[in-house]
Amino acid sequence: MANFNFTVDTSPMAQTVDSVKGHVVGVTAAVTAMEAAVIATEREASKTICENIDNGFYVLVKSQISQKAVAAYTEMTAKEMTLVQLSKALDRVRRQMEADYNMISARYAKLFRSLDKALETRVRELDRPAMQLSETKKNVILGKFKDSCSALLCASSDVYRIAETALSGKLKQKTKAVIETLSGQAKQGETYSRKIESILSNEAAGAAQNNESYIPALFATMESAVRRDEFVDSVYVVQDDRFANAAAVVTAVNNAEGGFVWSDAAEEEKQMLRGEVLALIEKESLDSRVANEVLRLFDAANWQSAGRLT
Repeated sequence: MANFNFTVDTSPMAQTVDSVKGHVVGVTAAVTAMEAAVIATEREASKTICENIDNGFYVLVKSQISQKAVAAYTEMTAKEMTLVQLSKALDRVRRQMEADYNMISARYAKLFRSLDKALETRVRELDRPAMQLSETKKNVILGKFKDSCSALLCASSDVYRIAETALSGKLKQKTKAVIETLSGQAKQGETYSRKIESILSNEAAGAAQNNESYIPALFATMESAVRRDEFVDSVYVVQDDRFANAAAVVTAVNNAEGGFVWSDAAEEEKQMLRGEVLALIEKESLDSRVANEVLRLFDAANWQSAGRLT
């Protein structure tokens, strides 16, 4: 069998391969450089895009916040003006209420002072003896008497006897006024007791023979102030310690109510009572409004009196 030996020269291919390797290395370097450039470019582009997006979002948010701030400021300004107007209105109302309160309080204070004065006058008239005794005691013991004692202690030795004599005279004068007041009260009590004794006495005409006693009693029938078309009966008798059976008289008068014959009061009697009312008004020094109201009520009233018992 024949053997063939071939010798092939691979130098050109090796050179070519060596040149390809250089080119591959160059391409690899170029690709690497391009990749780095692309990455840098993309990074720069993404950074720019992010910055633009951030700036745009910031501007958008800032614009919205500015718009809302302007709207809120406008609304706040409008409400502030409204509150200012309401504050002025409330201030006017407050001043008006203060003026009304001062006017009404002054009016009622004047009215209450008038009522207090009228009530004081009435209380003084009702308890005149006690009030006179109190005034006398105040003037003698609690008032000028103390001042006189201090003046007596502070008097100089030269005028001591004269001051003592004058103060003693003043004290005697005040003591005399107190004794006269007390004696007047005692006389009034004695006079009242004598009148009651004469009323309750059995020495009246015809009473001694029939063994009867006459006692004054007042029977009054008035319209109820609580319910309409209802009447309230009241019986008043003499108040005296010696007359202990007043309840029996009240019961007897109430039982005899059906026997009363009522008749309208005469015009002469009404005029006489009106004169007494006028005298009391002048004596009490009532306020003109109260006096006019009392006269109006008296003129509008009409009463009846019992003529006899059946």
